[in-house]
Amino acid sequence: MNDNKLVKITFQPDGVEVFVPAGTLLSKAAAAAGVFIESPCGGVATCGKCRVVVSGGCDEPAATERKRLGDDEIAAGVRLACQARVLAESKVMVPDSSRSRVQKILSSATLRDCVVMSGITKTLCEMSAPNLNDETAEFERIESIFARQNRQIKPNINVIRKLSKILRDNDYNVTVVTHDDVLIAVEKGDTTSDCYGIAYDLGSTTIVGYLMDLYTGTELAVSSVMNPQMVYGDDLVSRISFATTQQGGAEALKAVVVDALNRVAREAAEAAGVSTDSIYKATIVGNTCMTHLLLGIDVTSLGQSPYVPSVCADITLPANELGLSNCAESPVVVLPNVAGFVGSDLVGVLLASEWKDNGRTRLAVDIGTNGEMALWYDGNTYSCSAAAGPAFEGAGISCGMRGGPGAIDSVQIGESVEITTIQSQAPIGLCGSGLVDAIAQMLDAGIIDETGRMLSVSQAGELPAALRDRLVETEAGMEFILAVKEESGNGRDISLTAMDIRRVQLAKGSIHAAIQTLIRAAGASDDELDEILLAGAFGNYIRVESAIRIGLIPSISHEQVKSVGNAAGAGARLALLSEDEMAQARELAKSAAHLELAVSPDYQMELMERMLFPLK
Repeated sequence: MNDNKLVKITFQPDGVEVFVPAGTLLSKAAAAAGVFIESPCGGVATCGKCRVVVSGGCDEPAATERKRLGDDEIAAGVRLACQARVLAESKVMVPDSSRSRVQKILSSATLRDCVVMSGITKTLCEMSAPNLNDETAEFERIESIFARQNRQIKPNINVIRKLSKILRDNDYNVTVVTHDDVLIAVEKGDTTSDCYGIAYDLGSTTIVGYLMDLYTGTELAVSSVMNPQMVYGDDLVSRISFATTQQGGAEALKAVVVDALNRVAREAAEAAGVSTDSIYKATIVGNTCMTHLLLGIDVTSLGQSPYVPSVCADITLPANELGLSNCAESPVVVLPNVAGFVGSDLVGVLLASEWKDNGRTRLAVDIGTNGEMALWYDGNTYSCSAAAGPAFEGAGISCGMRGGPGAIDSVQIGESVEITTIQSQAPIGLCGSGLVDAIAQMLDAGIIDETGRMLSVSQAGELPAALRDRLVETEAGMEFILAVKEESGNGRDISLTAMDIRRVQLAKGSIHAAIQTLIRAAGASDDELDEILLAGAFGNYIRVESAIRIGLIPSISHEQVKSVGNAAGAGARLALLSEDEMAQARELAKSAAHLELAVSPDYQMELMERMLFPLK
């Protein structure tokens, strides 16, 4: 495999093209292109539901794939997307029978009231044409209309270049669009009723866009997609590595995410019945790495100690410079970062939660592959980030999956095991909320102890028979079956292994150790916490009692823990709608103290302790 080589894949009948590293699984390449393929077996070639027809350069089918397909299908170019790896330019036909629905993506969060003052204005300008008795220049004619309203307007050369034709073609009857008094568009006729903006939450896993009315502050539509950068790496470290070591890597990462942002805007605009040309402002929040890659900023320094970003300040640039399909000269505002891997997504969370307004000691935690958190204590904000890994998103877990149809999302263990799944479909895997539930319940049932060790079959004599029968000893160690293969949707047992437990211990230990280090650095204690805010998809769907039981967050009253949904996206919307809110975002980012855990001896000590599960 040539790791430096990018190859083109065209997915039909969509006509979508994507460039991926040679050796990429077709299933991952499809996800990067926004073509989602069924994979209920989790990519182990047992279900055969990801059949595609390939013409071009893929590797040879392995024995497991040949067994599932047979010689006739292989001769016809049929491959399993979960097994085939692309080596050269290829065309892939994806039949309807192999297409799946995407995972459940969290887009909701309560948006608090704000004074709508986006900086975008639209003004109808009806002028007389120049003549020998009135030689006033065309821009100055517009300027005089603004002056009569006691307003200013500043020229924009890119709009001025096309101004004469627009005015002459429309009998000098146009709508002028400005942002903070700078000309950004001139449109034919009266379009003053149409004024829209879009706020993006650029996550490492998902991208959500909120189309907003810039006059009323009303949300018109929401659209979301999986982040296609996942094909280049599930976590931030692998994407930084790809960007900095592979030829054209950074450009590829930027290109696929710009395409995804445009797809989100297009789908939201279509849902609302408006044109993307009428989107005059965008705001973006995201992890420092995500926004650096989007802006084409070198991420080398983020991947090396002391993990310093090139810039923390907010950046504003025109949509066409970034490659977005909004109004060409419309401003795109990337909110400020705090430091290191504490990005503008956490700033969005703080902005949406009115962080400093009530004087209470508050902890905000956004749990993901990169966990970001902030503590408000004694008039100061303290922040840090912790690399938790992708376990809570289902990656690296034997039966793990993202939160889609058929994912086990809650577990109850008593005399037997009871589960629920997303959309009540037959279980095919375990998502983050179900994973935390399962471990919490296994702790209470005595199936695992505080060290994470699972009972052996010979030690399980006191368990109810229905639970004993679910303990299985394999060559790799002990497993506990949550759903037997007869009731699953993929013909396999859905189980948790001893290695799965260890991975969760590492992830939850990292998050809780970071929280404790932050609390200690501020001179506070758990007893002083008045409120914990859980942000993001994982924080929204987990049961608080399960999170506390496994030691993911401090043990406080359940009533003091609040799920705030996609608060990062809510913050992006507030910054879109109000320049005052944007000013608050800048102040929040600048005033937050940052704690670098990599050089904190307290964190290393806490990590060893917090990997253990709490005693009941």
